[in-house]
Amino acid sequence: LKEFGPHILHFQAKDLMIDRDGLYENGIFSMGMGWQIPRIPGLGDANWSAIFSELYRAGYPGDCIIEHEDRAFEGSDEHVKRGFLVARDVLRPYCR
Repeated sequence: LKEFGPHILHFQAKDLMIDRDGLYENGIFSMGMGWQIPRIPGLGDANWSAIFSELYRAGYPGDCIIEHEDRAFEGSDEHVKRGFLVARDVLRPYCR
């Protein structure tokens, strides 16, 4: 973000958890298979305060798009809606 911040035209909030045991077993060259676990923004390992701090410093004027990718929030319309509400509540302090 520091290097390319002024050139960012689109921002998509995506989060994930890193399974340390899976990373050890599969390695970084597994392209995330076996150790990257997709999560709703706010429920993974991303540091949203640091991310938005860099976006503000870069002068990013655009929207924050929520990427809904979390198996815990799939299976029904109600689960999907709940996932978006969780992400909204986590990201709201950083967004206009």
